[in-house]
Amino acid sequence: MIRNIIFDIGKVLVSYEPDAYMESLGISREDQKKINAAMFENKLWDESDQGLRTPDEFLQAFIQGAPELADTIRKLHTTVGNTVELLPYAMDWILDMKARGYHVYILSNYGENMLNQTEEKLAFLPLMDGVVFSYRIKKLKPDPAIYEYLCDEYQLEPEESVFIDDRQVNIDGAEKVGIHGIVFHSYEQAKKELDEFLA
Repeated sequence: MIRNIIFDIGKVLVSYEPDAYMESLGISREDQKKINAAMFENKLWDESDQGLRTPDEFLQAFIQGAPELADTIRKLHTTVGNTVELLPYAMDWILDMKARGYHVYILSNYGENMLNQTEEKLAFLPLMDGVVFSYRIKKLKPDPAIYEYLCDEYQLEPEESVFIDDRQVNIDGAEKVGIHGIVFHSYEQAKKELDEFLA
């Protein structure tokens, strides 16, 4: 019997669009590629989600990847919350799950700098029965240890839990510890799969 619904955040409950944000700032395609290589698509981004250094130390490391764009990278780092917006269905989906008697949790690869700038947008956080942000525990999906941490911290039975994430690799990580998984492609698809699973 399923009792717990676990949600990822990025591209599930909020949009995450760094390229669109850079475009809105008038940053050229060529410079966007350099910034992505130095920052958003660099392994340093995962390290920032894992909380391995301070936000300021990460900023300096991002700049090292494209020093000629230091001012732009600095601006992006201090406004990175603008890459994220709450998706219109998010609150209703969570409230519906709670109304049906399920416990709801967050398990997200999320960095300190990003959370500092987006926490107010994550209007669903007060509704959650538990929240795990990767940077706080220095563990990242799909490492089985992060799913085990969630289960230990909130006394969840893996087989009573379903995890919704937009990346197959993260679902695979959850399934390794016995949590059921649904890969998120769209709200309609994921909600339908979840409802069928719960039925």
